[in-house]
Amino acid sequence: MTAPTTPDDRRAEAAGHLQAGRLAEAEALYRAHLDAVGAAEALHGIGGARLAVGDAAGALPFLEAAAALSAEPRFAYNLALAEARLCRTAAAVARLRALVAAAPDYVPAPVQLADLLAASGDTRAAADVRGRLVERAIGARADRVVADGLAAILAGGIPPENWATIANMLRIGGREADAAALVDLRLAVAPDCLRARLIRAMNRLAVIHASEDEIDRRRALYAADLAELDARVAAASPAARAAAAAEVGGAKPFFLSYQGRDDTELQRVYGRILAALTAAALPAPAALAGRPDGRIRVGFATSYFTLHSVSKLFRGWIERLDRRRFEVIGYQFSPDRDPTRDAIAASADRWRSGSASAAEWRRVIEADRPHALIHLEIGMGTLSVQLAAQRLAPVQAMAWGHPVTSGLPTIDWFLSSELMEPDDGARHYTERLVRLPGLSICYAPLPSEGGRLTRAGLGLRDDAVVYVCCQSLFKYLPRDDALVVAIARRLPAAQFLFIGDPAAPTTAVFRERLHGAFAAAGLDPRRHVVITPPVPPDLFPSLLHCGDVYLDSVGWSGGNTTLEAVACGLPPVTLPTGLMRGRHTTGILCAMDMPELIAADRDDYVAKAVALADPALDAAVRARLADRRARLWNDERPVRALEDWLDRAVREATG
Repeated sequence: MTAPTTPDDRRAEAAGHLQAGRLAEAEALYRAHLDAVGAAEALHGIGGARLAVGDAAGALPFLEAAAALSAEPRFAYNLALAEARLCRTAAAVARLRALVAAAPDYVPAPVQLADLLAASGDTRAAADVRGRLVERAIGARADRVVADGLAAILAGGIPPENWATIANMLRIGGREADAAALVDLRLAVAPDCLRARLIRAMNRLAVIHASEDEIDRRRALYAADLAELDARVAAASPAARAAAAAEVGGAKPFFLSYQGRDDTELQRVYGRILAALTAAALPAPAALAGRPDGRIRVGFATSYFTLHSVSKLFRGWIERLDRRRFEVIGYQFSPDRDPTRDAIAASADRWRSGSASAAEWRRVIEADRPHALIHLEIGMGTLSVQLAAQRLAPVQAMAWGHPVTSGLPTIDWFLSSELMEPDDGARHYTERLVRLPGLSICYAPLPSEGGRLTRAGLGLRDDAVVYVCCQSLFKYLPRDDALVVAIARRLPAAQFLFIGDPAAPTTAVFRERLHGAFAAAGLDPRRHVVITPPVPPDLFPSLLHCGDVYLDSVGWSGGNTTLEAVACGLPPVTLPTGLMRGRHTTGILCAMDMPELIAADRDDYVAKAVALADPALDAAVRARLADRRARLWNDERPVRALEDWLDRAVREATG
């Protein structure tokens, strides 16, 4: 073996001796080449070699010297190990706490700190250290660290202070079993904890379902948990309700609405629970705005004013409301900025944005005294739910940024689209339904040019008929897997392009389910199914241009996605359902007078999708799209109707 010739070579050889257990050789090499290797590294190497043979006292001065020369995390960590072995527990704990604060991503430090705290009897502090480690590890997708940290927490028997945050992160990430274990741990030590019972109910709602039977089972469990919680909240003390209010907006039934069922009564119960918790935690609202003696003050509220489906759909309301009649105030529950947000903010009379608590936002809104407060979505953003559960304006409404009834008694109106609502739409809301003309929005299309994405880059064949299925994977229900399988059976050239995070557990569930459906039909899923990672917004039109047909998701229809597909000339095929959220694309096609792309039933959906593989029909449909899509853009009729409704509703509410 040739002698090492560079400092890096010497460091590598010494490290190799350490790893192989040749401790004397490692120390000798560090001593012989201390200057070349680097004083701190060499001192640490010598100390590490001595620590490895159990000589903590002999290791200590070398490790102290190394830590004094360098802030390298492993130097401080090994020094703390030496201190702990010498029974200097307080010094080791203090050093590890400092190391965790300085280098929070250095995993060995919090692991050792928690073990030391637990060994010294401070099991509560140990749980909290492990909880913070798990929270960071979930965000970093360090699955092994998450698993080990959770196992240690559960073995310790004490939930960490951030147990609720961790449980929500786990359930949203598709790790319902882990979330359930943590919630059960909390209930074991606090069986009357309303917050834990709220999270447990929400944890019944899976992100992706493996089967329709699973939906039925989970829905029944959710309904039972919600009913029990409703009864417990009604019987609870004001203090217990107030304590649980911290979970309002955190644990929410976001995934319930993607099951394709009528959720009105479940949402009514959920809204009643949230209203009771919120009322217990907050003082009575300040005096609301009285009858307007000039312009009506209208607030538009959301966290999503940057480039997002919410801002794309509703910015026209804010920008085009008649300033002679209305003063527009924007409430952006976020400090984020981009050109979209800046343009919307510039159009408002007043703009409020930043990072603040719900209590702080409440004070801001109360000071502005809006006559009407319109939440552009309720159900996605935490702050939107927390503030919507309070009475902050005489008129409170929600738009269809998340097109599901809020269930909240504090929300008076649901602003919807006459073209998207079924005839019996009013029964699907606890709010009073407003059917604005057309699509209800004044929509301006984004640039729809092609981009840098190619079929080959997306894993698509050049000779395939590509059906773009670009909604979030949880919008595709198990019962509808049969639709894409049926298309593939009739059209062997078909490929279906989905978008999903390859590292997410939920993507694995979806892939296994869909592949199983293809295999059961005797088809090779690898030939027909492509799941590509999410693309940045500026490349989304490029992805659409790689397709031949936009295959609308059934039950939760594309809204903004369909508008973008149409702008790119991609023909959509849709199957409307009985709920507004299953009829967005139907409304868009009706606005263009293109009913031929609206299926009458499941067989017709398959037939229409297959028919568009014909080049002549495809060209004719694309020509009609190009000719008629301008009907969708910049329609001010909904804005004028919104103005008239605002005037009536405010005057009705303020006497």
